Amino acid sequence: MANNENSVSETKIMLEEWKQVIETQMHFNDMIMRLRTTVVSIVLAFFGAASFSLQYTKLYLNFRIFSFHVSVLIIISGLVLLSAVFVLDYFYYYRMLLGAVERGYQIDEAYEKKLVDGVKIFGLSTQIRKKVGKPHASKCVVWTFYGLVFAFGIIFIVGVVLGYAPP
Repeated sequence: MANNENSVSETKIMLEEWKQVIETQMHFNDMIMRLRTTVVSIVLAFFGAASFSLQYTKLYLNFRIFSFHVSVLIIISGLVLLSAVFVLDYFYYYRMLLGAVERGYQIDEAYEKKLVDGVKIFGLSTQIRKKVGKPHASKCVVWTFYGLVFAFGIIFIVGVVLGYAPP
């Protein structure tokens, strides 16, 4: 009987930790999604400001060798902001999320075969991984998310430097 009580007590402790792990995963995921949507909105506002400024043909900066429209600097400012947030996201927040997800896998694996009243009590993180893929595969998604916006900005800069002007 004492062994069963220890097992129930251990399961309750693990259940509390598992709940905390899931809450932490949700917190980091929510924080990352808010950060990404906010920064992309702001960067797109930079691109919009650059587009708007193109109607003013006198806004050219002249240097000895180069002459370019001020919209190039506006676009570059947006890309610098995007790059800075990417570094913060990918190398800090995203890694914290991966740490929480890894802990969820550890709990799932530790209790993979354990049943309480005939019911498997852990396994959510593992089920999500089966549907979405391994967490490190999500690196491609993050790089693509930021990379597409960055590529659009580079194309925009090239267009402006090559002389695109609105009709």
